[in-house]
Amino acid sequence: MIRVLAPELADYLERLYRSVGMSRGGARTMAAAHVEADLRGIPGHGSHLALSYVAKLRSHRLNARPMVRALHDSGVCLVLDADLAPGPVAARLAVMACVRRARRSGVGLVSVHHAGHAGALGVAASQAARRGLIGVVAAPTSAASVALLGGTGAAVLGNSAFAVAVPGPEPDQPVVVDLAAASSSWGRVHHRARTGQDLPEGCALDAAGRPVSDPHRAAVLLPAGGERGQALAIVVQLLLSALTGTCPLPVGAEGRGLLSLVLDPARLGADVAAAAGEIARVVRGQGARMPGDRAWSHRTTALRDGIELDDHDLAALIAAGRPYVPAPHGWPRPHPTRLVTAPMEALP
Repeated sequence: MIRVLAPELADYLERLYRSVGMSRGGARTMAAAHVEADLRGIPGHGSHLALSYVAKLRSHRLNARPMVRALHDSGVCLVLDADLAPGPVAARLAVMACVRRARRSGVGLVSVHHAGHAGALGVAASQAARRGLIGVVAAPTSAASVALLGGTGAAVLGNSAFAVAVPGPEPDQPVVVDLAAASSSWGRVHHRARTGQDLPEGCALDAAGRPVSDPHRAAVLLPAGGERGQALAIVVQLLLSALTGTCPLPVGAEGRGLLSLVLDPARLGADVAAAAGEIARVVRGQGARMPGDRAWSHRTTALRDGIELDDHDLAALIAAGRPYVPAPHGWPRPHPTRLVTAPMEALP
């Protein structure tokens, strides 16, 4: 593992995205989303993903200069066609549109059609919470990768993801829950494969439908939380497909949906941050963590000491920029024996 400073990584990623045709604002949004995921200890959705995004932008499977347009706007509710914009760009547009509507009306709801993979949804939802609002962001996947408990072992559902961010007692550290419908995101599976870690029990099946702990052999995931978790996964699949204009069951088509909801608690006379503070005192007093505590602690350390990157991933990032995007002079030049990238179709 190699440590790099967050500002240097963000600058390099921004220049990398600029080199494949993205605008300065779009490239900055992509870089910020990756680095923030890395800072929070979500490497599966961090700068490692830039390799897949850049490949899709170069092959025009994603649009570097999307023409995002409104399909319907009722004031509170907005439907956007993202024109295959990279997911973090579409997510930021959706959340900020929701924020403006929530400031006016107390609530904002945006449905996005035809967007790319959105990365760590908790990063997008936190943009609302840091403004004193409640943010919810959810996204379906384009490919089926979750089997049903007691079923045949075939992938049926997508590993849909959703995040909720609520203002916390510390203004810059919202209470954040970021979950996938399955026991793990594919990003974490691929990260465990790269770092030699086994999967938790009951997380995945191999191609023959047998339980597996080796992440390299994982073919499908299982729902989190048993039968109740499976019921939630089915309902999330239903709602997200219907509300974002995607197929009821994932078919592998390019262009996903995205749903963003922002609420202004002040319109209800609610002080959510104060309530979070009271709950946090009890939870932490019992030796437990509030949702998001681990991420904020990791962020503080990573900002101080640097972001840990797998040496293979760093080598691949450097190679992706050659010859037009030079890496910072202080970066080491690792010599990996293999380069590993995750197929984005499998990611939530």
